[in-house]
Order: sequence, then C-alpha cells, then structure tokens
Amino acid sequence: MPYSEKDYEQCIEQLLPRGPIWIRRDGSILDSLVFSFARELARVDRRIDSILNESDPRTSLEMLSEWFTDWGIPSECLAALSDPTQEEMRQELITKITSNRSLTSQYFKDIAETLGYEAEIETYSAFTVASPANKKLFGTEWNTSYAMGIKVRSNTSSKLFTTQWTADQPLAVWGDRLFECIMRALVPAHVTAIFEYEGT
Repeated sequence: MPYSEKDYEQCIEQLLPRGPIWIRRDGSILDSLVFSFARELARVDRRIDSILNESDPRTSLEMLSEWFTDWGIPSECLAALSDPTQEEMRQELITKITSNRSLTSQYFKDIAETLGYEAEIETYSAFTVASPANKKLFGTEWNTSYAMGIKVRSNTSSKLFTTQWTADQPLAVWGDRLFECIMRALVPAHVTAIFEYEGT
C-alpha cells in the first residue's frame, strides 16, 4: 500500500536538521516545501504501486494495449468479430498466456474454464464386443479419424430457421463462435474438434 502525503510529511519532518530555523510552522516557506515534497513523493509512490497492477494482464489498464501488441491480440478468431470488446481481448490474452500446449484432455478443460466454460473432453473409438453397453456406436473409421469431442455446459441459446432467413443460411445456429475458434486454433492440425452444447 503506498504512503500517503501525511506519511511522507512525517518522514520528511523527522529527517530535518535540529534547530529553531527548522521548526515547521503553518504557512511558512519550510511548511510549503515539506508539503510540496510530500505530495510529489506520494504521487510517485502511487504510480510505482500501480506497476503491480500493470504487470498482471488481469488487472492492467494503462499497459493493456502493450500486452495486446506483444501477444498478437486480437487474433484472427477475435478479429472476425465486427468490434471485439476490451474484455473479450483480455480474455483471449489470458488464455494465450496460460496456455502451456500440453495437449491433454485436462489442458483443454483448463482452457475452456479460462474462457468461462465448463467442458468435458471425449475421444472416439470404434464400438467392439468388449465395449460397455452404454458406449456410443462408432464404426471402425473412428479409430483413425483423430476427432476430439468438446462437450460444453452452457446456456447458449439456439436460433432456428425462419421464413425471414435466406436460402443459403443454416437450418439452426447455436454455440459460441469465438470460443470454438480459439479452441480449434489450439487443437493439433490433424485433429477435428466436434462441439456439443448442453444446458447448465
């Protein structure tokens, strides 16, 4: 916590030489000098204290643009939005910084949590006679498809095709495009990410 002006005034007074001319009186030149020094030192102290906030992208304000430049924010995913907000860019920045590229299921769960989602990661393999009865009926082609299912718990609303939509639009739209874009950018190039949304 930075020192206040009053704290610095007390410190300066204690460092003054002893003697009648060094006695501080209200309205004197010495009083004005001590007050001016204390105010400037307190100002510098507050600025130094703010460095701690600026060194953390979660709390940075003044240096946030430099953080974005250093880490290439916004990425192509975020730039696809017409006007990404500062908090969306901060969220992507934190995701990039905390990413350790371990490419495990836990890694992708942690990334999803950083982006504000609860997710389960699933890999696929063909159903065999040794599989449990509740296993999904995937064929043998899934053994070489390198797909990864990302089941997301979310309140994302869906929009169904209406008569006002054009013929080239999909029959339904749902999900979070930014979240999916960031996750696909982190998934290895040979892996297909399949997203499944379920309500919380």
